[in-house]
Amino acid sequence: MIIKALPAVREFIQPGAAVLASGAFDPLHYGHIRYIRAAAEHARTSNLPLVVAVAPDEYVKRRHPLLQPLEGRMEMLDALRGVDFVVTQGSESLTMAIREIRPVYVIKGTDWKAHGLPKDEVEAIKEVGATISWVDVSPISSSELLHAAFWRFADEWVGRT
Repeated sequence: MIIKALPAVREFIQPGAAVLASGAFDPLHYGHIRYIRAAAEHARTSNLPLVVAVAPDEYVKRRHPLLQPLEGRMEMLDALRGVDFVVTQGSESLTMAIREIRPVYVIKGTDWKAHGLPKDEVEAIKEVGATISWVDVSPISSSELLHAAFWRFADEWVGRT
């Protein structure tokens, strides 16, 4: 189920009764699918719903050209088995979603472990009493895929190489 406004999540999920995963998912690729499957398994094992928070278009646009607007990315995630709710992240930071959803677990890929979570997100996780659960992820990112496939040529065309 897609929840378009973050505050509306309280109509469907009680505080302290969910697993939260997040990402930009632009474009959605096999690494994301593996991440969502791992989060869904964690949620199933904990007998909790899986909520996936999706980053806003503005965040994606700072990383690479936007391929799929927020609504489309949310719709694709909603179609995945094991995903119970899809919400907009509300801002670039996951902090608002953590505070609003108040999950039991926040699922993060091990790629975040390597370079560290943003301080405000760590503080919000502690504030709501959630636990971070790390899952192995594909070593490739959407930005890297796009650059390898398309944008490196665009860089050459406009003289950025």
